[in-house]
Amino acid sequence: MHSPRPDPTATPDTATPDTAAQVWALIQEFTDRHSPRHELRRQLGDGLAKGRGKVKALLQLADGPCSLGDIADAQRIDRPYATIIVDQLESLGLVERAADPEDRRRKVVALTAAGRAAAGTAAAIMAEPPAVLTRLGAAELEQLRTLIGRLLRPT
Repeated sequence: MHSPRPDPTATPDTATPDTAAQVWALIQEFTDRHSPRHELRRQLGDGLAKGRGKVKALLQLADGPCSLGDIADAQRIDRPYATIIVDQLESLGLVERAADPEDRRRKVVALTAAGRAAAGTAAAIMAEPPAVLTRLGAAELEQLRTLIGRLLRPT
């Protein structure tokens, strides 16, 4: 009885650092190529799409007013940077500051009508998967979902 020959295309159970680096480079290339930032810029303008954190803050504020500290904590940034983001959003007419109804010494940030519209547009853009994913079959997408899920929840 002959033992089966090893499959030369099979992936070993233990990844090498070089293989992990190659996969990481591919993930970065994929996310760069299919980033929603171009569509955000096209639909919402450079003022909102440029820089980091403004779209995240808009999406957070869509759930209701937040303090600068809440914004900073959610984005894992410091409060001075959260202030810069809110200043930029305020200059675009997308947010306004108001006294916190529970503690009038504190300010909260809330979306304006224009901000709610921009947040809705941004949410729709961010939720739209890249078209290239629709070319994968159901089993491939399930496998990809499983693998990414494992990466997000390492044990």
